[in-house]
Amino acid sequence: MTKMPLQMTPREVDMIIGFLDDGFCLCEMLTDAEGRSVDYRFIQTNPQFEEMTGLHGATGRTARELVPNLEPIWVETYGRIAFDGESRRFQQESPAMGRFFEVYAVPVEPLGRFALHFRDITETKRIEAERETALSEARQLLIELNHRVMNSLGTISSIISMESRARPEGEGRQALRRIGQRVQAVANLYRRLNASNSIDTVCSRDYLDQIVAGLAASIGRDDVRIEARIAPVRLSTRIAVPLGLIVNELVTNSLKYAFAPGVAGTVIVALDTTEHGALRLEIRDNGRGLASSLRDESDNVSGIGQKLVRAFATQLGGEPVIDTGPEGTAVTLRFPGI
Repeated sequence: MTKMPLQMTPREVDMIIGFLDDGFCLCEMLTDAEGRSVDYRFIQTNPQFEEMTGLHGATGRTARELVPNLEPIWVETYGRIAFDGESRRFQQESPAMGRFFEVYAVPVEPLGRFALHFRDITETKRIEAERETALSEARQLLIELNHRVMNSLGTISSIISMESRARPEGEGRQALRRIGQRVQAVANLYRRLNASNSIDTVCSRDYLDQIVAGLAASIGRDDVRIEARIAPVRLSTRIAVPLGLIVNELVTNSLKYAFAPGVAGTVIVALDTTEHGALRLEIRDNGRGLASSLRDESDNVSGIGQKLVRAFATQLGGEPVIDTGPEGTAVTLRFPGI
């Protein structure tokens, strides 16, 4: 709302009427004995006024005479404009008229008069409402689909776990167990996405913090801790799922193989933005490095795990860079943030 330094004169009003394709009217405010605005009279209108309002023969008549159940907000708003010298642009629905208007109102001379430049946006609002309804329905369908995917993955993970327990100890049983853990990781990611109350984006900090917290709770070691240093950015679900799986694979690898029993350590998960708007993920541990024979034999490093990480990184449009040595291992991934 802005103060008008000058009011429009009647001559200026007459000059602009002929150039308008939208509705226009010149009005004067009517007040009661105590000076309160109670109604307004139409002094001048253009042809578009009748077309957009449906009010015919309005000149010389009052708003409440033409629309007896007119909403009070119209009189209150125009009263402030007419007497306080304020101009205002706004959108307002009138259920009594069955229309939605976009209005630009300005005070004019003498005091108590005002001019309205307006357009009927009822159809635009109807289309917007239909679009919002359709979007809401699509969101609900996607939420339901995500629930079904999450539940299906949980069921598959349970079946794999049952098959694993039914087999004798050995590489086959371990392989099934790893497959089940990865399927369950995907199910958990969908659960966290659903919990974010958004179908298309998720906050990186909330999302990855939950993943890290879940991994920390699963290791059962008090001497190894995980630090999450996550910048709060919005991630599309297209990015969030493969990113979460990369974090799951790399952190799980560090927790399992970077630290010998009884050796304390730290795993750091960091996500931030670069100066060019890209995202940078780094997962670093201060463990014994990839030279360890135990880690070289891990499928997470030299086999399936590494292939999965590279496949997920390709989905994100990046390539993981590994830096390892006696003081630990760091995996860095830069990828577009959209």
